[in-house]
Amino acid sequence: MLEAALKNQGIDIDFFYGVIDGEQNKFVISNSDDQRNKISKSEFRTNLFTRDIIPTSNYLAVYFPDQQTFLIGKIWISLASSILLVLVIIAIFGYAVYTIMTQKKISEIKNDFINNMTHEFKTPISTVSLACEALQDEEVKKNDTFLKRYISIIDAENKRLGMQVEKVLQMATLEKKDFKLKLEKLDVHQVIDKALDNINIQIEKRDGVIKKQLLAAQKEVVADEVHLTNIIYNLLDNANKYSREKPEITIATKNKNGGIVVKIVDRGIGMSKEVSNRIFEKFYREPTGNLHDVKGFGLGLTYVKTMLDALGGSIDVKSDLAKGSTFEIYLPQNG
Repeated sequence: MLEAALKNQGIDIDFFYGVIDGEQNKFVISNSDDQRNKISKSEFRTNLFTRDIIPTSNYLAVYFPDQQTFLIGKIWISLASSILLVLVIIAIFGYAVYTIMTQKKISEIKNDFINNMTHEFKTPISTVSLACEALQDEEVKKNDTFLKRYISIIDAENKRLGMQVEKVLQMATLEKKDFKLKLEKLDVHQVIDKALDNINIQIEKRDGVIKKQLLAAQKEVVADEVHLTNIIYNLLDNANKYSREKPEITIATKNKNGGIVVKIVDRGIGMSKEVSNRIFEKFYREPTGNLHDVKGFGLGLTYVKTMLDALGGSIDVKSDLAKGSTFEIYLPQNG
């Protein structure tokens, strides 16, 4: 009867039972003498003969040895579904937080870029505006020296604006990989000298100095001359811009692992580890509050990294705050 009742409730597992005399605390009957201790302690029990006029303390107790396994087997689908749902909710929440943080970071980068671009464009626009006002003066129109001077100022500032716009457009081209490299054999030392010719005027204006230690015996690489020159120029330009006082810059070369290493060392303001890990990100610049004493869009190092990847090279940076930075680029030598 007990087995039939249990099966009727969907409980088809082994069990032990016993009828216990509560007054004498002894078993009247059981189906296992070995399990009597566990049967007597079982929570599954019921009084017998409850309809008698004089109730007795006799009761029936049932012990299920596989109770836990049976219950887990019954609820594992619901339990697994609940765990899966909780994991999905946690994943969605984590993704939402990640998206919010990413959007916040993008917004900060966008605002920094807009501020930098505004300051970059403001100076040449103001200069051109003042020069145009001056050209409207009748006395200036009659003086050829002043006239040529103001026209040259307008021309120079116009070229400067064009270069800034070109930098922004250039990054869009690089991002789409929509560029072609004109590969040829180049003497890296000659390329360095060309870049130095372009940057020397800016260094000299600040009473700075550039030391050359061009020790690489194998100087030739296969690369694009324009882009390689720009890479070296951008690194030298950064070394100059981020030197607070008179710039002291060293550019050195050596051969290593079948290639050539170009190292540019400065004694500038340096960077923290957090900043140096992010400097190759597009538009990223070290936070300086509302100060814009260092010009730029945060595109130079992104350009350097992109072009070195395209040329099969690499770049590494080491920096300490207030001590300076070392940029080391590696270019493989083919043939």
